[in-house]
This record gives sequence, C-alpha cells and structure tokens, in this order.
Amino acid sequence: MLLFPVTTLILALAGAAPSARAPTARASFARDVMPVLDRYCVHCHSGPRPGGGLRLDRYEAVLRGGDSGPAVIPGAARASLIVAKVERRDRPPMPPKRALPRAAIAKLRAWIAAGAAP
Repeated sequence: MLLFPVTTLILALAGAAPSARAPTARASFARDVMPVLDRYCVHCHSGPRPGGGLRLDRYEAVLRGGDSGPAVIPGAARASLIVAKVERRDRPPMPPKRALPRAAIAKLRAWIAAGAAP
C-alpha cells in the first residue's frame, strides 16, 4: 500500500516526477518564425523596395530592421517593434487589414524572448 507514495517520492526527488514535462525546444528562426513571416509579412516586406524599408525574408534583415529602427530587440519581446506592430499596440498595425493569429504572435514573442537566435 505504501509502494505508490514511496515510488512517487523517489521519482520526484530524482527529478523524474510522473507529471514532469519534457523541456520545450528553443525557438528557432527557420522552424518557428520564418513560416509566420512567409505567410503574413513577406509579400510586403521583401524585394527591392520593402514596406518601411524592412525586409523580413532573411534572418540578418530582420535583425537589421528598417526605416523605424530595429524590428527585434533580442531578449525583449515586448519592447521589439515587430511585436508591438503585430499585437496592434503601435500604428500602423501589421498586417494592416487583419491581425495575426495568437499562435503566430506567440511564436514571434517566444523566439525574441529566447534571444532571437538563427
């Protein structure tokens, strides 16, 4: 009768509690962010004359930013201009006609918060 509580205690002390979750993978530009940008942003923010001087079709360009300055502040999602635009806290909001899905915004935020690595 004491076997289950003792086993649970041992697993918890060992760091392998039955309810423990596996650590989440670190956000990746190529895996998590580029698909969002491709779907919602690149049609206006690429090519020889990107909107606002901001290219969003390459990692280096995203970090460089555009006419309004850096789009991303690594480690500071809320302070990053791209997040303010997609959360519609800054004008004009982006994309202009329809808000991004919450899951897409969450991917951008997670990537920036984790340091905006490639």
